[in-house]
Amino acid sequence: MVRVLICDHVEIERLSLGPSFEVDYKPTVSKEELLSIAGDYEVLIVRSRTKVDRDVLQSAKRLKLVARPGTGLDNVDVGYARERGVTVVNSPESLVEAVAEQVVMVMLALSRKLVQADVGTRSGKWEKNALVGRELKGKALGVVGFGRIGRRIAEVGKTLGMSILAYDVIAIPQDVLGTLGARVVSLDELFSSADYITLHVPMTPDTAHMVDGSRIDRMKKGSVLVNTSRGGVVDEDALAAALREGRIGGAALDVFEKEPPTGAILSAPNAILTPHIGGQTEEAQTNAIEVVGEKVRAFFKAP
Repeated sequence: MVRVLICDHVEIERLSLGPSFEVDYKPTVSKEELLSIAGDYEVLIVRSRTKVDRDVLQSAKRLKLVARPGTGLDNVDVGYARERGVTVVNSPESLVEAVAEQVVMVMLALSRKLVQADVGTRSGKWEKNALVGRELKGKALGVVGFGRIGRRIAEVGKTLGMSILAYDVIAIPQDVLGTLGARVVSLDELFSSADYITLHVPMTPDTAHMVDGSRIDRMKKGSVLVNTSRGGVVDEDALAAALREGRIGGAALDVFEKEPPTGAILSAPNAILTPHIGGQTEEAQTNAIEVVGEKVRAFFKAP
């Protein structure tokens, strides 16, 4: 019998691990309690709340697998887990449609000044002449990180009549570029050429503040930045300053350096700020836990 501890809220009925697994569901387990009981389990299933750090990994003497429904692994010390012979899996494939739709949604909302239109109309204003937007068709979409989500957004962008600029540290297959009509460019060229920029990179020492003040200064006046990847990728103070000064047209952030966010970004104009909901659709959440269940069963070769 494989013992499994679920440390965060999941749709446990969707996990479907089967009779080979004994599952304990503790969605609000504290760090102190986790340290005291982690040694009893071969599997930890976590979302973003629980931190699987060195202390937890050292306490989990029997641990063989950490599974994270969703995309990010910022809350798991993956390197140390590997040193201890612990495998780490997640389910990034489950969130592709949800995140892609969110990105396109906020690009359209910023382009058509939807938030301002709604707030003004509700307050009794009729600002039709002041709310002239622009269309996505004919604009350049810059995709930073051309994995599953980036490619899906590029696909939708192409359908909307956008040209696609792509950047990734990993070589992008030529057949993918050809199908999407995408052109590979340097990161600096992407920031200076794109009308819309969407970020899809992990949080690493190399990507920390990848979008800093100097890179924001390269952006075209009126251009839009979207970040649904990891908050630390963007220097929020530099972005807030650019928005206040009108140097760029808008921004949409679903992730922040500190969550909930604080500081100047909260009062920045032409910004849509959302509470890390890129993957928060019924379909994505269901798919995420089902995919993780499949990966846990496959790891232990269970039916």
